[in-house]
Amino acid sequence: MNIGIFLQIDNAKILPVGLELIGKTLAMMGDIPHKIHGIVAMNNEDKGLLSDPEFKHVMSYLDETFVYEYQDKYLTTEHYQDAVCDYVRSQEPEILLVGATPLGRSFAPRVAAHLKTGITADCTEIGYDQTVGLEQIRPAYGEEILAEIVTPKTFPQMATVRPGVMDPPTEKGEKNPKLTINEGNLSQKNLTIIARQVKRQPGKLDQAKLVVVAGNAIKEGEDLALVKRLAHVLGGEWGVTRPLVAGGLAPYSRQVGVSGTILSASVVLLLGVSGSNQTLTGIRKAKKIIAINDDPDATLFNKVDIGIVDDWKNIVTNILEKREGNLNG
Repeated sequence: MNIGIFLQIDNAKILPVGLELIGKTLAMMGDIPHKIHGIVAMNNEDKGLLSDPEFKHVMSYLDETFVYEYQDKYLTTEHYQDAVCDYVRSQEPEILLVGATPLGRSFAPRVAAHLKTGITADCTEIGYDQTVGLEQIRPAYGEEILAEIVTPKTFPQMATVRPGVMDPPTEKGEKNPKLTINEGNLSQKNLTIIARQVKRQPGKLDQAKLVVVAGNAIKEGEDLALVKRLAHVLGGEWGVTRPLVAGGLAPYSRQVGVSGTILSASVVLLLGVSGSNQTLTGIRKAKKIIAINDDPDATLFNKVDIGIVDDWKNIVTNILEKREGNLNG
């Protein structure tokens, strides 16, 4: 059985989600006979990747890596679709996995449509059953339940998987994989990138050590301003749950959960958070979760490390008075 994993490049580096998909594949397949293939699409500016130690580290877990080199300065979704479809035609994998990055979300459905197969987007978990194949698990019905989806009749079985929800391999890679380099040739181009500008975000939630998360108890801009001040004085970042983004209080880049940013911070402080599955799944990798809620019977308290029964605003105001007073003094 061949399993293909798309390895996305950014600044001549493999994104972490690639190694996460490899780690999950190794864990879920266990002793079932299989081969793991890496799929890479690059241009001339990315050729330094092939000699990069981190790339060789990723390859040590693979049985074979297929590299598609294109001469174009910028690659579009058409290039990635072309590379992955060529790989599928030549290797006939039973499973094809892609990270649910903006790029992966863009081209993976095009691949599925071209191959006339199914795809489950934004999975938070995957598994393997020898009867039906790939088990694809993702939030559904307003992200309050987890749906298990199987596609036993079409191949390859495809899924895009959220970055940050899987763990990289725990064992050292010991394979010496074959590297197959193909000259990419996109005969017909419908898309052309004229120029590219990288938009820098002021803070990256997925890299923060401490994140203060505002839940749906925060309903006004003034209340959210308190949350932002708290995050600042604590030296962390601030995030929100989905209702605050839907209500226009915060941009999507600040959304925490399986439909936003997956957190792996050392400390996550939840303020007025109801505790939906999509939020809790998105922060489950945090080392310490602290929740403040004025409902003593909130089920959220059963799923966190520390629970504080109080009005979140009382706690935050007291902390700000002490911390900002010390800073001003």
